[in-house]
Amino acid sequence: MVRAYVGFCLDNAELLDLMCSIKHDPQASAALLDATGGWSELIERLMAEGQRQGEVRERPIARVGVPVFATLHGYADLAATGMLTPELAEGGLDDVIAFILRGCAPDARA
Repeated sequence: MVRAYVGFCLDNAELLDLMCSIKHDPQASAALLDATGGWSELIERLMAEGQRQGEVRERPIARVGVPVFATLHGYADLAATGMLTPELAEGGLDDVIAFILRGCAPDARA
């Protein structure tokens, strides 16, 4: 899912920018708001399932999800706008995924 999201961002940077800005417009279509809500619900369900399986730290979903989304979206934005070297853009997503997984992992118990 992470690779699909970043791939979409890279392939559709201008569309993504438009979608992100217009969804906050009072005149945004119901279809756009539904699509945004569906994506968010899917992510929340995946995180909740990870918590049930003990693979994601026990926190309110938003407290886990916001850092994940900020990291992922920030990387996608940097890559889409050419702010990363080609070498970093090429292998950087693997590093971002590893970083996210470590950040979501349950706290180590001493």
